[in-house]
Amino acid sequence: MSEAADLRALLDKQAITEQLASYCRAVDRLDIPLGHQVFHEDATADYGADLFQGSGRGVIDFICASHPHTVNHSHQISNSAIALNGDEASSETYFHSATRIMAEGKLIQIPVYGRYLDRWARREGRWAITARKTIFDFDETRDVVHTERHEQGARDRTDPSYAFLEGHP
Repeated sequence: MSEAADLRALLDKQAITEQLASYCRAVDRLDIPLGHQVFHEDATADYGADLFQGSGRGVIDFICASHPHTVNHSHQISNSAIALNGDEASSETYFHSATRIMAEGKLIQIPVYGRYLDRWARREGRWAITARKTIFDFDETRDVVHTERHEQGARDRTDPSYAFLEGHP
């Protein structure tokens, strides 16, 4: 590969990585416009027959509609393998999410571990998902015992991170 091709590959992989991070932020902060931009308009999303199968932007709507009833949600990604092929790409990205809900007066946490298998396309200079298949490797439900109370973020655009990042690259 030439130096220019290597640089293009790095830039493409970084753009895809940033979109994956935007997805996590969108579902944690219930930011529907941010979540929609991660998926091309014609994208599909398969989170399993029991959870969601439909459009990419539809899964954002579904998640954000079901999450306001949660106490908190935190989503992390790691170990991303990205294969580029011109203006198309595929990726496998490991994720961990933790959701806290109140059930019968008890705080319950649901940690989930899995992988996103994504197909990507660069259209008009923007990388976005064209198809997602989510693999859930394992999950559990457990009672939460607080160690101490910490300041919590908000589940919307009033979260301090929006003001903190505003106006910065």
